[in-house]
Amino acid sequence: MTKRRPLIVMAAAAAGLAAATAIVVPRLVSQDASSSGPIAAQRSEVRTPSVDAGAKSTTTGTVANTRTILLAAAKVAAEEPITSGKFWYSRVRTADMVDNVPDEYLAKVKALLTEWKAKEAELKDKPAELKAAKNEFDETFRALKMAKLPYTATRGDTAESWRSLKDATGRSVTNQDVKIEFATPEDEAKWKQAGSPRLSGNDQPKTKEGAPEGIISIDNPTLTWSNISKLPTDKEGLKAKLHGLYADRSDKSTPLALYMWQTGLDLLAAPITPGTRAALYQVLADSTSGLTSQTGVADGMNRTGVALETTGPNDAGEPGKITYRMIFDDKTAKLLEFDVIEAGASTPLLRETYEAMGYVDELGAKPGQ
Repeated sequence: MTKRRPLIVMAAAAAGLAAATAIVVPRLVSQDASSSGPIAAQRSEVRTPSVDAGAKSTTTGTVANTRTILLAAAKVAAEEPITSGKFWYSRVRTADMVDNVPDEYLAKVKALLTEWKAKEAELKDKPAELKAAKNEFDETFRALKMAKLPYTATRGDTAESWRSLKDATGRSVTNQDVKIEFATPEDEAKWKQAGSPRLSGNDQPKTKEGAPEGIISIDNPTLTWSNISKLPTDKEGLKAKLHGLYADRSDKSTPLALYMWQTGLDLLAAPITPGTRAALYQVLADSTSGLTSQTGVADGMNRTGVALETTGPNDAGEPGKITYRMIFDDKTAKLLEFDVIEAGASTPLLRETYEAMGYVDELGAKPGQ
């Protein structure tokens, strides 16, 4: 993962995916879109169910046979040339749903905590009453966290990173081009009616020298930036490696197929070799239970690719209400985007668009320069 926020989201995703045993299918997606890449040629003629994500700036794609499309992606990945460089470069645009007005929310949290500390001191010798007060505090705090704004807005920012895969050198530049965007003009009007409160905290770009923070896979701590390029490049070898990592997990609640999807997303965002990428798509093709795919789906940069999706419950525990989606390029089999989408919403809860990734030889350089 590339930034701090996805770590939180994927932790929640793991819990959500663990509870998902089937894809909820609100409607059929019509076959009214096309894609020109080699993967698109593998499209199934049979329409299959898919989640109506309703994501902003995302086209409705053509439903595809998931196993077939993943095997096609493996062939594309295997033909990519092997590249190398001193640093792994990544440029990621992240758009998060604004959950609260930061200043107001923090003030309410502080007041609530102050009230609780006073109550705790008052009831320290009355365990029954203290327990009841704690339950009341928990409910109040939960309601505060779950409260929704009367308008829909997202905060977007861009992060760039240069990471040496051999030592601790590198650089990260975060909080670039911060923007608040509203889902509709009506949402912006409601925000203005509320007094136009500040919806973002720190908006200043920040440059940090040294290896950027972050881990490759929250579910697989033994996968590191130094060993990621050494993963097996054949299907059976990679499958055995990932199954071994899954077996070593202390938490076995996530089904294997969904663990493979999540780990696949993590690996596709990392500097794996073309051989490993090809093997990964083959492994995913054997783990398609609960997954759907569509061709002709646009990402946040309006690049069209293939979406691989699964679902999980929302915060209320309703199954199939959250869609987890990765989009990859049907011409290169490289990752384009990761989305978390709530059913019926016009804007994703989270969108991570991978604008550029690749090897470079100097800090500050970008692939293709």
